[in-house]
Amino acid sequence: MISEKHEAILVPLDFTDVADYALDHGISMASIFGYKLYLLHVLPNRQKGSEKEREVNNTLKEFASKIKREHELDVVTKISYGHPFDTIREEAEVLEVDFVVMGVHGKKGVAHLVRSQPYKVVCQSQVPVLVVKEEHHHVGFHNIVVPIDFSRRSAQKIAQAKKFARFFGAKIRVFGFLSSQNKAKIINKEALLKSVTDYFIRNEIAVTTDLMVNPKMGWPEALISFADRVEADLIMIVAEKGNRFQDIFSKNYTERILDDTNIPVLSIMPCPEDFVEEEEALSSKEGIITPFVDPLGFFARAADI
Repeated sequence: MISEKHEAILVPLDFTDVADYALDHGISMASIFGYKLYLLHVLPNRQKGSEKEREVNNTLKEFASKIKREHELDVVTKISYGHPFDTIREEAEVLEVDFVVMGVHGKKGVAHLVRSQPYKVVCQSQVPVLVVKEEHHHVGFHNIVVPIDFSRRSAQKIAQAKKFARFFGAKIRVFGFLSSQNKAKIINKEALLKSVTDYFIRNEIAVTTDLMVNPKMGWPEALISFADRVEADLIMIVAEKGNRFQDIFSKNYTERILDDTNIPVLSIMPCPEDFVEEEEALSSKEGIITPFVDPLGFFARAADI
């Protein structure tokens, strides 16, 4: 949740183009939120005290100096050692940052870098992770897609989306998907989406609602298709950690979404204590989740995205 940690954003830098794109997003978010910016570079353990370390340190300081001068932000640089993606996740927890903003290479970046498995930063992080692949051309986010299903995890996205919409003056695109044409399921899905939409309206946030019913599509394909159609500049999901069977034989939903879209994806890792807090806030006060959690005895086939 915004403003619950140290009001800081961590941007891992490896001095590639996609890292620069992530830095642009990080600067934009830090400027709007008034957050501190951590710039992190990860080196192998064998390079401690090396000339490479000194070069990286100088480069990071140059980045920090320029950002401070041009954006008047509080910027801290740090070099850590170890496996890049494990270290990024660990540093995010140690620094207690509010967000990690991470660049990933290419349209198939996650799959392409499977040996490094950067998507595990998303699925194992205890803080939201913004995954960026391409350069952005405006400040902030203005058209945010929020997929909703019957899982309690949707409550976390709703609360986060409300805060983002207020910070950025964004429109929320509430999106639901069913692969079944069962009329009862459609009626209940529509009721859920209407309740979520009404919540945003009560909070004076611009919102649209769409339900896609297509037996020939899965959640990731439907979500990405919709986000492309409405020209979204951010997709908000709850990260799904695959079990061992999924990791070996197939991609889970989170990985498939990260693989197949170039739109920035903000992934929120579900925390058990947040389920209670958010569900109570949104059900008892706003009447969103509880009346529609599996009302006919069926759950979504997979974890919330």
